Amino acid sequence: MVAATNASRTFTARTVPSPVRARSSSGGALDRGVRWLLFSLVGERPVRVLIVGAGGHARVCLEALQDDPGHVVVGAVSSDGAGIAGLAVPVLGLDADLVAIARDHEVDRVFVAIGDNAARSAVTQRCDTDGLPSQTALSRFAMMSHTATVHDGAALLPGAVVNAGTSIGRGTIVNTNASIDHDCTVGEFVHVAPGVAIAGGVRIGSGTLIGIGARVLPNLTIGARAVVGAGAVVVNDVPDGAMVTGMPARQSGRGSS
Repeated sequence: MVAATNASRTFTARTVPSPVRARSSSGGALDRGVRWLLFSLVGERPVRVLIVGAGGHARVCLEALQDDPGHVVVGAVSSDGAGIAGLAVPVLGLDADLVAIARDHEVDRVFVAIGDNAARSAVTQRCDTDGLPSQTALSRFAMMSHTATVHDGAALLPGAVVNAGTSIGRGTIVNTNASIDHDCTVGEFVHVAPGVAIAGGVRIGSGTLIGIGARVLPNLTIGARAVVGAGAVVVNDVPDGAMVTGMPARQSGRGSS
């Protein structure tokens, strides 16, 4: 049991092992069927997940979470208490009231579905302080090597590929149809945008954005809080905090502070 206090309210979280902690397979139909059967026969209680964020990214992550029969998504919270039209779970209130909402709905874990890296990191740290552990979202349409490692709070969305020996940091997004090849190290709270292709042996620092459709050649290092522009082809190392654009990619400004 983990107890945490927020203002005058106290939330007690159950310690629940993450279904997709560290190593996992692609979560194919047979695996999902076996998990569903085990949950049915054993009567094990599914992990109750609350999503922080209620926009378009949350909608995609919700479907990935629902791909695992061991999860029940009870709802979402957002900064203004509103959500995108047609979100398949209720918006239960403000993220400022996260602790009380989690307690009232018997939440085991939270998933922070915010696309902005800095904001996702800040909210995750707040959840840590409040004793709310992070859940991982793994789409059944993602492909993940059994020798890859994906840490808590990360999202592997439809069409994502994470190849052998690669490590994906906490809270990192590997978005639709993004591919990360063998033996890469991706830091915490990175966003690998849709359609990105990263070759083998690449290292990416925490808080970096790799824009839509970018390409990264093998064995390069991209620093922390950098921005790689959409469609860029990275052929040289990128320093911390730099913005690079073009083919080949050249520094054109500063990334995240």
